[in-house]
Amino acid sequence: MMLVYLLASTRKYGFNIFKNGWKTCKSKIPIDVIGGIVTGSVIAITYIYFLSPMQHILQMHIGDYVPAGEAMTSLGKHTMVFFIANVILAPFVEESLYRNFAMTIFLKEYSKLKTVVITSAMFGLMHWLGGFWYIMLTGLFVGVPLAIIVLKRGNLIWVFTAHLVLNSIEFIHISSL
Repeated sequence: MMLVYLLASTRKYGFNIFKNGWKTCKSKIPIDVIGGIVTGSVIAITYIYFLSPMQHILQMHIGDYVPAGEAMTSLGKHTMVFFIANVILAPFVEESLYRNFAMTIFLKEYSKLKTVVITSAMFGLMHWLGGFWYIMLTGLFVGVPLAIIVLKRGNLIWVFTAHLVLNSIEFIHISSL
């Protein structure tokens, strides 16, 4: 549904999510892919072993609208749907929306810093089902680094690969619980 909305809304601006943001010279592609694999792995490991326990502690002691540990139990037996949505579609759609389309539009009006903050906050808010602390952690520890990488690299290959790897590792971890 988000992909359909993204395609419809970007058309109004003459923005093509399949072309804009993906262009790079061929010699940079291996660096972007390897960088993305490393970045996604580091974020995933940090999330699993540090951020997730921290989120649980914050939910237990400060509170949240999602009780600690409840976000993943709602997954139930829908692992294939979760895999398609989270591992296959989400990296492309979210990177196309936040680090491609939104950053391009906001950079015309705002500084790089404001653009990173706004798009990272939007990215975090997209993850509202995980609760307040998940929104905050996702925006800060995933949204900000990926936005900075796009500004530095000038394309989406690195961040798309990182997001794909992050979500793949997350899926494997959640499936093994």
